[in-house]
Amino acid sequence: MKFTLCIPTMDRYDKFLSINLINYIENPLIGEIIITDENGNDIEKILKSNIDKQKLRLYKNSKRLGPFLNKLEACKYSTYEWIALIDSDNFADNEYFKIAYEYIKNINNPKYDIISPSFAKPRFDYRHLSNKIITKNNLKSIVEFENTNRKDRSALEVLMNTGNFILNRSLLTDLNLFNELNNIEYSSACDVIYFNTLLFEQLDSNFHIVHGLEYEHSLHDDSIYLKTCHNYAQFNNYIYNRFRTLYN
Repeated sequence: MKFTLCIPTMDRYDKFLSINLINYIENPLIGEIIITDENGNDIEKILKSNIDKQKLRLYKNSKRLGPFLNKLEACKYSTYEWIALIDSDNFADNEYFKIAYEYIKNINNPKYDIISPSFAKPRFDYRHLSNKIITKNNLKSIVEFENTNRKDRSALEVLMNTGNFILNRSLLTDLNLFNELNNIEYSSACDVIYFNTLLFEQLDSNFHIVHGLEYEHSLHDDSIYLKTCHNYAQFNNYIYNRFRTLYN
């Protein structure tokens, strides 16, 4: 088994991809690397670089899609069953893929499964939830566990909006966005919890929080979340409340 690594990007080559792509290319568990670029700047720099391009599949979007749709755009080109969807400003090392590989081997009849990190280093720590599998049916008990054991009652919601996980391709092929088309353009700061909410609503997904599955989550001023969260505050509240209706 190998993974497709999907990286949606826009102007992230100089600070991030120029460093991380070399490591991804050398990772034997990554069979292909799909990059969907909003404006083509990163692709242009990749093509001019001296890195081995054999695993790379590069696509410039015909128009700017925004975070939600750019991620789906990258995933649609996957030829493998399991997709590692990693933001262009973050990095998952070889150990991340090894642990995910070993975990997935023990899933019976995988279909609507998401393999989630338990630690987005250095700031977002969900290790207290390690080895829990969240479904729509047990979400209320997970929330109750959080409320009992954590001072930060929003930790689960932060996890749901962190992303950088591995997902089964069936989740993407069976997700229906027809009724969401008017919402997606406002979702840049909450695109991951929006996506997870849709999966719970439509597909009864299984969200596995895996012990030891960790990656580097970069914190910087050019973060899309930081740049857009105040612009779409009303929509963000709508999505978070929609997630909460799953267990209330």
